[in-house]
Amino acid sequence: FFFCLLVECVVLYSVPMLRQCFIASRATKSLILTCPGAFKPMPMFANASRHLSLRRRRKRGGKFGPSKENRDSVALNRPDKVTNRVEFAVAAQNFLDRIEVALGPMKKCNDVFIITRDAKMLSIELEPACGEYSFEIFEDNCIIALQTPISGKFSYVLKSDTKEWVNQEDGHSCEGLLVRDLIRQCKGVPKL
Repeated sequence: FFFCLLVECVVLYSVPMLRQCFIASRATKSLILTCPGAFKPMPMFANASRHLSLRRRRKRGGKFGPSKENRDSVALNRPDKVTNRVEFAVAAQNFLDRIEVALGPMKKCNDVFIITRDAKMLSIELEPACGEYSFEIFEDNCIIALQTPISGKFSYVLKSDTKEWVNQEDGHSCEGLLVRDLIRQCKGVPKL
């Protein structure tokens, strides 16, 4: 059916006299096609674009914002974090050690790739146009903050069941964000 419609539209649009009718009918949003071999008009979908569009519809209701069931699911997506400060401090230092080792081979591939490390911070300096990456440990809140020139600043917690560093809001992986941003700006891939 749609193929016939397309062929008829092409035929209509190629004949100058019918082209005017076709353009006029498009302006009024009511499409009338002439059947081949017959000269009587055949009405078509008046709002075909509405039927073919791929828009999402919002849920019905007068209130704005997420519904009660959506709010509950957002709260369930937040990870359970490790709150023991000793366990957090050991895991945070091990994580920064692992990141430092994983980024080591990338020094050879890039002209400017300087890794600086102290007790509570790891920073990666790139070319001046690319910016700087930094990890900072906050033991009071049991959080590691990652700041990248592309994505900005995010806070990560140690997930209690998997021992993975995930975002405290939506649960995305710290390593995943770091790798994604680094491969956009540098040569090579961290060996995580």
